[in-house]
Amino acid sequence: MDNARGERVVKLKVLPASLRERNRYILFKIIAEAPIEYSDLEGAVWNTMLDFLGEHGVSKTSVWLMKDRWNEKEQTCVIRCNHLSVHEVIASLGLITRLGDARVAIKILKVSGTIKGLNINHANL
Repeated sequence: MDNARGERVVKLKVLPASLRERNRYILFKIIAEAPIEYSDLEGAVWNTMLDFLGEHGVSKTSVWLMKDRWNEKEQTCVIRCNHLSVHEVIASLGLITRLGDARVAIKILKVSGTIKGLNINHANL
């Protein structure tokens, strides 16, 4: 296959499902004194995880905060990690006590292997 400049393009092979990392999706709710902004949440999650697990530990969790699943009205969000590090991620979330000036508590609502399994009401997102 050639591209627009006539150069040869090699297409990468996709990993078979048996070799891919298994993901887990954690749905959590923020209980706070005042409404929280996504940017505050994102910074707090990354900083807390880096402090608790270190750079190497965070890289092993394959954690990803899913911005498209942030519900500002309900103050819920989904975080993705690999199946081996669910407990570490939940422990890291539990260490978050402040977002900006507001005191917060994070409640884990559900853990699932698929986003669909979380039963999120898409009308609110």
